[in-house]
Amino acid sequence: MEAQTNAVCSYRSCPSRNRVQIRTIKLLTCARCKAAFYCSKECQKKDWGHGHKIYCVPPDVTRHEVPDLSLASVQETIDKASPGDIVMLKGGEYSEPDPGQFALRIDKPLKLWGQQKRASVVLHRCNLTICPSGMGSDAEKAVILADFYLQGTCNIQNNIYKGITLYNVHVSMPHHLNDDALIIHECKNKCLIQGCEIRGGSDGVCIATEKVHLTNTKIINAQSRGIFSRRRFTIENCEVSGCGGYGIKGTAGWTKKGRNNIQPGPWSEFGGASSGNGGMGMEMW
Repeated sequence: MEAQTNAVCSYRSCPSRNRVQIRTIKLLTCARCKAAFYCSKECQKKDWGHGHKIYCVPPDVTRHEVPDLSLASVQETIDKASPGDIVMLKGGEYSEPDPGQFALRIDKPLKLWGQQKRASVVLHRCNLTICPSGMGSDAEKAVILADFYLQGTCNIQNNIYKGITLYNVHVSMPHHLNDDALIIHECKNKCLIQGCEIRGGSDGVCIATEKVHLTNTKIINAQSRGIFSRRRFTIENCEVSGCGGYGIKGTAGWTKKGRNNIQPGPWSEFGGASSGNGGMGMEMW
């Protein structure tokens, strides 16, 4: 890491962030992205787990900014991008004049970035599908979505990408639609849902593949179950609550880590019926 003086520590919870005057301290520059600066190795390590891992890419990676606030422009920018590129969403509300749900499609490994909490990014009346391109190179790169709101369903299906990550993505299913809010189906490699909020849907999250990891995520107000899964998955430091039926139906069970707040029901982490109270109240595991 190189020294940098014209900056403040990039770790937002750094105890000295608001006290140190710009130009009065030498900060360390992230050697990979050249865009993050730290007053200590400790701050660098903490920031890696608080979002920098998502945004840390070499400066020579091609970036495409969506030119306006139409969903059609988002799709056109995605279509023009090459595998491994970054598509950048500016702050604002993206929509189309048609009152129906717009079908947004990602069929290549790329990064779709919002504003890193600097401004709100909302995709109105939009159903997002992540599907394979059919190219053998799919497995070489990952799909990463970060920092935006999606008013519709997110469908991840039949992928062989190196990995798929949703980071700080808020999926809100409109009440008049009966689809599940987040569907994860047949992914060959890991699917990480981190720091997200999944609101509404018939089921909040429907899982039909291995290697799904939900961490620091809220799944709330589903009409039936918060999570319905036919495959074993991992849940870590998550909340599943306010659902019309119960928190989780997992026919293959699940692995729990950390501290989860899950609306109870008749299914246990081992995949069979539990002695739950039928979905009444909350249970801390």
